[in-house]
Amino acid sequence: MADVTALALTGTGIYTPAHSISNEELVAAFNEYVRRYNEAHSDAIAAGTVAQLLDSSVDFIVKASGIKSRYVMDKAGVLDPDIMCPRIPERPNDQISILAEMAIAAGRDALAAAERKTSDIDAVIVSCANSQRAYPAIAIEVQNALGIDGYAFDMNVGCASAAFALQIASDLIAKGDARAVLICSPEICSGHLDFRDRDSHFIFGDAAAALVVEPVEAAKGRNSW
Repeated sequence: MADVTALALTGTGIYTPAHSISNEELVAAFNEYVRRYNEAHSDAIAAGTVAQLLDSSVDFIVKASGIKSRYVMDKAGVLDPDIMCPRIPERPNDQISILAEMAIAAGRDALAAAERKTSDIDAVIVSCANSQRAYPAIAIEVQNALGIDGYAFDMNVGCASAAFALQIASDLIAKGDARAVLICSPEICSGHLDFRDRDSHFIFGDAAAALVVEPVEAAKGRNSW
């Protein structure tokens, strides 16, 4: 039977935006949108050609998901019944992407928790459900900003992105292709969420998480596991 390298998660980091939206705020905005929609389409609703929209409620959201609040990059746009989506200015290609900035912040915290320098990291994996740009890879931006040598690449495996990245990091370390790997998972899901849909308007938010993965025998972080 082949030897199995015992691994540790030696550092974790998280980035959350400055804004958060409570269920109460989200419901108030959604229900105001519903009121306006039903009023504007009252004749068609009465004639049976258009379906009446239903209000949301805090109890419904908590029962369906357990979620009480979510972080978002832009609060004002989401809560405006005339907009109901985040307003995130597009950046020119010569500026670092927002997803990379989020990943860098979480990555720095993970490195500090692992008590590791950037020179200790051989690979950077950015694994997330959505990418802001087709290229360059977010991982390349993170690698460059943190000053990490070695190699870096992106992965996109939907909701399982972080789990797949952890498996790849494990394989790289087990095969001797990396001493330690930094995994970053930045997500701006609010930009892909339909805040006018009662069944899903509460599900996602925005945040980034990061992990340092390395062999147990090399672990230095005091909170390794």
